[in-house]
Amino acid sequence: MWITAILMLLLQAMAAHAGSLEDCEQAQDIDCRIRGCTDRIHQYPRDATAFFNRGFAHLSKGDLDPAIADYTKVIQIDPAYSPAYYHRGIANESRAQYDQAIADFSKAVEINPRHGGAFAARARIYLKTNQRTLALRDAEIAVSLDPFDEELLDTRAHIYEALGRTQRAVADYRRVLSSNPSTKSAIDALRRLGVSPSTQNAPADAPRKARRSAKPHYYAAQPGYSQEEIECERARHADPAGRYAGYACWARAALGSRGRGR
Repeated sequence: MWITAILMLLLQAMAAHAGSLEDCEQAQDIDCRIRGCTDRIHQYPRDATAFFNRGFAHLSKGDLDPAIADYTKVIQIDPAYSPAYYHRGIANESRAQYDQAIADFSKAVEINPRHGGAFAARARIYLKTNQRTLALRDAEIAVSLDPFDEELLDTRAHIYEALGRTQRAVADYRRVLSSNPSTKSAIDALRRLGVSPSTQNAPADAPRKARRSAKPHYYAAQPGYSQEEIECERARHADPAGRYAGYACWARAALGSRGRGR
């Protein structure tokens, strides 16, 4: 009887462990994710990924202070965990703590020099703080790292526009629309510049399909990208609504390796 009781307790513990891990990793129910990650952290107080996932959930809800606290804990556990710096930077940017945000984004690109999103985020802040030369430099780097990313192109376009480089801004806004003709910010920007958004009525599905096909090939052709990152991009663009749709591939790869060497 006592053996059966012990086995039952072990099975219950395993089920609770599996449940908390699954809840912590899913993205559909944010509150469930927070509870799952909290349970996971109680079991494994130095699980950096659980803190990161909970921080991401808090950030998604706009709860900036607990998000920053979780990302800071990740960094304390593993100082080379580059996505934590990036997301803490996003939270600090949302609080208008621009110096702290720049420091976080700078650390993120120091650890992962191919992180276009961090360069673009830092470019946004440089523009907000009237450091336009630095803003353009980072925006150019961001787009060079990922020429297919609409958000990176849109960031560079806004910086071109702020610098009075209208033709280059128009070209980038058009590139955004060629990938996603319904992007309102690009449509509004072109109209603001007195230019007709000529791709506005283009079929919405075809450019996205082309992007999903082209982007993994771009990654595969670049030196220094790991097979994990390449396969990650293939999976992401083959199933854009799938489990990891909200996570850039650099982040998911870093979650597996804790960001070292990325």
